[in-house]
Amino acid sequence: MFGPVLILLAAWILGSVLDELGTAERITRAAARMDVAGLVPVVVFLTGAVVSFATGTSWGTMGLLFPLAIPAAAGAAAHLGPQDQATFLHVTVAAVFSGAVFGDHCSPFSDTTIVSSIACGVEPHDHVRTQIPFALIAAAVAALVGFLPAGFGFPAWASLVLGTAVLVAVPRVAGRRAMA
Repeated sequence: MFGPVLILLAAWILGSVLDELGTAERITRAAARMDVAGLVPVVVFLTGAVVSFATGTSWGTMGLLFPLAIPAAAGAAAHLGPQDQATFLHVTVAAVFSGAVFGDHCSPFSDTTIVSSIACGVEPHDHVRTQIPFALIAAAVAALVGFLPAGFGFPAWASLVLGTAVLVAVPRVAGRRAMA
């Protein structure tokens, strides 16, 4: 438990520094000024994926991104109606969780990656190498079929149907090319 506690402590300290610098307010103002409100969820997802992959921690990434992403999403969604604002915030929260878990899942620095590889009897770099293609496919579908359309108000049920269709089609198409 000592490692995770240190990671959460470091994320809390970094969050405090970012708060004192007014980072969330600056990001919120920039998101409100630019007409990019619909891009906030996908940018949050990609940022979370990169940070968690580089650090190997999903908890630390969540601790870092939540204080920045939620005010930015609230500022970007200020022009929407109450129900649409709530949906936009839900999508942004999902983007933080998803991005953080993506990076943690396939990071060579993650404790879960190291423990999984050792439990399977393979080297950690081999485990990462075999996980990355599948994780990248899932991340691409999440970003392009989920978070990007959701940021512009596309219904979640439609993204789920479309995402499922894409995930079913990818191995069929990729399998045919591999056989040819």
